[in-house]
Amino acid sequence: MGEWFQEFFSGLYTDVLAGLFDEQTTLAQARTVKRLLRLRKGRSVLDVPCGMGRLSIPLAQMGLEVTGVDLTARYIHRARRNGSRAGVAVDFVCRDMRALDYAGVFDGAFNWFGSFGYFSDADNLLFCKAVYRALKPGGLFLIEGINKPWLLDNFVASSESAVGRVTVKQKHRWDPESNRMLSTWRIATGKTVEKHRVIMRIFDGAEIRRLLRKAGFTGIVLHTNPPGKPFTRRSRRFIVVAGRPR
Repeated sequence: MGEWFQEFFSGLYTDVLAGLFDEQTTLAQARTVKRLLRLRKGRSVLDVPCGMGRLSIPLAQMGLEVTGVDLTARYIHRARRNGSRAGVAVDFVCRDMRALDYAGVFDGAFNWFGSFGYFSDADNLLFCKAVYRALKPGGLFLIEGINKPWLLDNFVASSESAVGRVTVKQKHRWDPESNRMLSTWRIATGKTVEKHRVIMRIFDGAEIRRLLRKAGFTGIVLHTNPPGKPFTRRSRRFIVVAGRPR
């Protein structure tokens, strides 16, 4: 049996993800990434995991040299098609993000929308170290995710939503020993029904700082998402930016 995210992202969640963000929100998020990573036209950036290229493509349209990496072959296929339709050249690569083989290539890298914490603690660190190696000296790494104190203060054991014709029912349990959210997802459209188990490591500000420092990063700064207010335990989401020393 493979890891949980291999089946999850290859299934109906593809249709959920494709319908989550409108064009205006996507453009605003891409601009936030560009600004916080201090990227100017012509600079290189790594989007990992890139999904279907939702942020990679507008960043390329802003004049950046973009590489997108994702494990899900279906996403990479769609990303290449979307990039071609948008008239931009993005290097979309199908690869496990723990196995990045770049060395000193990128001016910036980012991991957006709760795409961090899929793995064991050792493999989460392995991923951070892989990104560290991929960056040029002075390059910046950005991670966006949900803030653990906010999540626990506002914990919801179950939820139901719809995205287009797809319905999603979730049940959640918090495991304090592993600092992980253990969830079951029922995703359905028409007569097609999928059930998935999702396991996510959730971080607070201090924990994400410690992990990035362990990977070698310095100059670590926490922002809220969207940026503008000071980050506190009451912040719903965080954006952390860390640098590879020069």
